[in-house]
Amino acid sequence: MKILVFADSHGYNMGMAFAIEREAPGAVLHLGDHADDARDLERAFPGLPILRVRGNNDYDTDAPLYCATTLGGLRIYLTHGHREHVHGGCGMVAARAREEGCALAFFGHTHRVQIERRDGVLVCNPGSISLPRGGPASFVRLTAGGGQPPVIEVLDEDGGLLRREKIGG
Repeated sequence: MKILVFADSHGYNMGMAFAIEREAPGAVLHLGDHADDARDLERAFPGLPILRVRGNNDYDTDAPLYCATTLGGLRIYLTHGHREHVHGGCGMVAARAREEGCALAFFGHTHRVQIERRDGVLVCNPGSISLPRGGPASFVRLTAGGGQPPVIEVLDEDGGLLRREKIGG
């Protein structure tokens, strides 16, 4: 299963829409700031499962502050990160993911790409698809299932590979 992960879109939906059209994912995860952008994607791509969480610039109470889900056989924790104190690292994200039984966690908020292993959890920030800090606009392609080891790939807005990491090791 191919899953695209976006964070901090801040009203810029074109980059996400182009990535969805190009990648044809089985699901999309949106990590907040602006969770309403995920609603726009739902309208543009009906039938595509899109999960979203609320960021510090979101006021839609229909979007949860965090969630745990299982996709492609992986238990995944999603949060924006502002409540987990992610400035300068992954804050409490790994601990919260472990509490939810997740070995993989995604967060946003800092607009910076980050992949870190902490306490048995692979923690990833896909950067920002619209307002990056310290690099190009970016998102994550997660490939899981199909008998292959799960892989995270950080891609630039045009689909160019920036970083690749196996989840299991």
